[in-house]
Amino acid sequence: VEVGNDLTDAESTQVQALIAEFADVFALSVSEVKQVEGAVHRLNIEPDARFSTKVHQKPLTPPQRRYLHEKLQGMLDADIIEPCEPGQVKCVSPTTLAQKTH
Repeated sequence: VEVGNDLTDAESTQVQALIAEFADVFALSVSEVKQVEGAVHRLNIEPDARFSTKVHQKPLTPPQRRYLHEKLQGMLDADIIEPCEPGQVKCVSPTTLAQKTH
């Protein structure tokens, strides 16, 4: 966990104490993310709603493609996502990779 340098010494000490106290709730990698038993995710979408199933994906550069594939594989390995058959797809959207500023 990284703490910004824009805090006062007292604020930084307080944040560090909170991080130490609740260290068990931070996942440092996707493989550490745990499922919440009994949690259900539902999208309340009208049954007759129609969405685009043709993606207009801007081509990814080879480094972007490698990065995306590594992230997807990590989520697959951690059972966070799972593959689906093309017939199960009801909506698609292009993937946009945004580089962080730090």
